[in-house]
Amino acid sequence: MIEDDRDIVATTQFLDSSDHPLWKYSDAVMHRKCFEAWDQRQFFVDEYNRLLGSAVFLGSFKHPMDDDGNVTTVSVHN
Repeated sequence: MIEDDRDIVATTQFLDSSDHPLWKYSDAVMHRKCFEAWDQRQFFVDEYNRLLGSAVFLGSFKHPMDDDGNVTTVSVHN
């Protein structure tokens, strides 16, 4: 059960196919400690960044995920 929203990893839906092995974790919330210990963490981060984190929004910003599950806002004009 997630009770404290300060120590979580959460994403919007970024996988469309229920055949993808990480599909059930897309548009989901996970305890940060569970995420950090998860054997699929790097695969999840890589897939998130490949499919959503590399997309440019409003012609100016990307929202990549770091290895700890933090999603940041990055200007593409730097």
